[in-house]
Amino acid sequence: MSYKIPFTYTDEQTLRVELINQEMDTLGLTPEKLTCGFALQSIKEALTFKCTINPQKVIDAIWAELFDIASIEEIQKRNGFNRAYSKADRELCTRICLRLQSPEMRDQNITSASIAKSMGKSAATISQLLNGKYGANPSKHLHDIWGLISPAELEQSKQTEERKHVSIVYGKVPFIPTSTSKLIAMACDQARQRRRFSVFAGQAGLGKTKGINEYCRHNKEAILIAGSEQTSSAQVLDQLILALGLSRCPSAYKNMQKIIMALRDTDRLIILDEADKCKPNALDPLRTISDQAIVGVTLVGNIQLVDKLQTQERYELIASRVCFWPKPIGQVTVEDIKTLFVELTEGTVNLANNDASWWQWLHKRVEGNARELVENLLPHVLNHANKKPGVAIDKLLINGIFSSVLNKPAV
Repeated sequence: MSYKIPFTYTDEQTLRVELINQEMDTLGLTPEKLTCGFALQSIKEALTFKCTINPQKVIDAIWAELFDIASIEEIQKRNGFNRAYSKADRELCTRICLRLQSPEMRDQNITSASIAKSMGKSAATISQLLNGKYGANPSKHLHDIWGLISPAELEQSKQTEERKHVSIVYGKVPFIPTSTSKLIAMACDQARQRRRFSVFAGQAGLGKTKGINEYCRHNKEAILIAGSEQTSSAQVLDQLILALGLSRCPSAYKNMQKIIMALRDTDRLIILDEADKCKPNALDPLRTISDQAIVGVTLVGNIQLVDKLQTQERYELIASRVCFWPKPIGQVTVEDIKTLFVELTEGTVNLANNDASWWQWLHKRVEGNARELVENLLPHVLNHANKKPGVAIDKLLINGIFSSVLNKPAV
């Protein structure tokens, strides 16, 4: 049986293989994931110094795939990270440096100096960050750099027959139950059953209007008034006249009496959305109608609604009639964020991590805001997933979307 003697690697070949193995370890790559055009066995032999023939072509192909045209000196310089850099930081540094060496970046004349100018930092600071010499935690700055040079994929992908295509279009987002919608339903039920006022207040973007519309869809006795900066007592009466199918009179008093007669001895409920935005006199007729027709009224609005009702003298008579008034909501829950993400992406998004820490981070990333997740982030995530279904969604990609598309810093 003949024994083939392993090829003797040159010093340069040895150094390149060592740097390749370091890079693959940093990126979590295995030989099976390389796509340099050579057989798997040839790649494994080249990376373990077991080739019996000159491995130069295999090494060159792997090097080009990982480092493009970067020299040995450039990669060695980059690999000297200090202790402040986690494995994720080192991996991100690698991606940034490789991206900066790409023809696309060179054609756009994007360099570390131009990045420094865009971020309002010195060129020396950017150099320290990319060379692994930055003394403090580099994570946030590295994500900001990545966001500048690696914009998210925004192009709409082509739908394939093999894979379900999911997209999110404003105005056509299906209703997904959340803690907000459940609390709104409770506030409406309390007002209707006890025939008094209830108040629900929360930050913008928590799904209040979505929850109200869903409640009205299932409860036909509810009358929804969409408030705005132009809504006064006259507009409130007009909307109630229209909703009740009554004929309008020139006199506001007669209109109110018609409304009271139509609502008396019924199980109807009046809901005023965006109550905080309405003109000061908009709530006055609701108090009179509630008292005389004995029907419930639910006021929904941003947190400013609470300040109005509790601090302005003209609203004291309404505040004293409130039977259900939960604490104002600032954010949806982590579980809400997970539910919205999973339900609206319909299982088409491949996540790099799906444990509790990921959902807690995503909740923090969108600031506990349903609108930020659903209307701002998810459309870009779905576009990326539809275009590159094999690429897992991770913190790096999410931060890239926020930095390059939504103009917000990395978290």
